[in-house]
Amino acid sequence: MWHRQYQFSGAATLRLLVATDIALRLLMRLGAEPDRRRNTEDLAQSVGVPRNHVQKIIQELAEAGLVRTWRGAGGGVAFAKAPATIRLGAVVRRFEAGQALVECFRPDGGACCLSPDCRLKGILWQAREAFLARLDATTLADCLPPPAA
Repeated sequence: MWHRQYQFSGAATLRLLVATDIALRLLMRLGAEPDRRRNTEDLAQSVGVPRNHVQKIIQELAEAGLVRTWRGAGGGVAFAKAPATIRLGAVVRRFEAGQALVECFRPDGGACCLSPDCRLKGILWQAREAFLARLDATTLADCLPPPAA
């Protein structure tokens, strides 16, 4: 699995899947001009990602009901929902589904040598939930620059 690391000054590293990162960047690009249809080639160039990756992620965003797609000469991609209704937490959950933060979060329980005495799992679970709660409180519109006057 490919991950993208985000390093913040004085903070620990946070890792998201590359697909999650690309999905968020694509939504931001679409949000810059929410009423405009964009083609995948244009989007791929604007976010610096190969077109085939963009197409796969756009397909996932469409399945989630966040964007609409059109085929053909006048085709492209545009929002299916207003940016103010798109919660970042929902996007991250969709693209990070099935990814365990640590071994013991795997569906099968992983191979943790510290279980059942480990108390770290509960702390990490709370941290993960706080992270997602913050993203749930943020819409895509909150991340976009104000409209040009």
